[in-house]
Amino acid sequence: MEHEESGSPDEVNRSTPDVDFVLVSSRNKNDKIAVEHTIVESFESQIEYVDRWREIVRSVNASCRERIPLNRYYFLAAPQTIVDFLVAKSRKQFVSQLSTWIVESAPKLLLVDRYIQTEYKGHEVTLICSGDHPQLNGNVWSMPEEAENQKALQRKRLERAVEDKLPKLTKYKKPVFKTALLLEDVAGTLSGSTLRGCEISLEEVDYIVVFVSNDGRMIIGNVWKDGPVWYSSVPSNRRFGFRRMPSAPGSRPSVGR
Repeated sequence: MEHEESGSPDEVNRSTPDVDFVLVSSRNKNDKIAVEHTIVESFESQIEYVDRWREIVRSVNASCRERIPLNRYYFLAAPQTIVDFLVAKSRKQFVSQLSTWIVESAPKLLLVDRYIQTEYKGHEVTLICSGDHPQLNGNVWSMPEEAENQKALQRKRLERAVEDKLPKLTKYKKPVFKTALLLEDVAGTLSGSTLRGCEISLEEVDYIVVFVSNDGRMIIGNVWKDGPVWYSSVPSNRRFGFRRMPSAPGSRPSVGR
């Protein structure tokens, strides 16, 4: 059954928290779905860390361009601890030091998935050779790292999101309304096992959909809850893709630590 957006209560009702939007069936005007969307990071300030690291590596790449092998492309990974430290003068020093190291090290890394590391402020920075691609060659791209206890941290972020969003949906549990919680997974690591344990608190929510996104672009959606049914493994008819748009060069999943 097709539904279309009929309003955005959260934009209209500024006095109290409200759902993001309401969908109404094109066939039955009394068939409505109250929808709440939230972003679930893998760890605190993940999006900020990824964005800052991308900007830093762009500066590193500018210093390395035309000075590294033109038939290979590379990824540079560093933990959040380093990135948080890199501001003003320290950032310039980092870019200068790492650029020199990469120019010296890249010619030694010509095999796919070969890597080399250097230490900076007590933490490892990793340079990885990722192969040969005409649109990417001759460049260094950013790769974020996962937190050491990523699963536990993501679980906490999920629990906080549920605690914040559930009351908005609960007040819409009326005969004409169904409810849907849209979880945007910015790391692509949210799984059924992470959701397990939240079933009781989310039992009254009719639909739970996990969207995987990259740089703000939705890639795929997985229906984890459809009415009373929870899917431990999402079947193909409960998965849907989005129209593919050109992605930013260097977009790549994070590397584990």
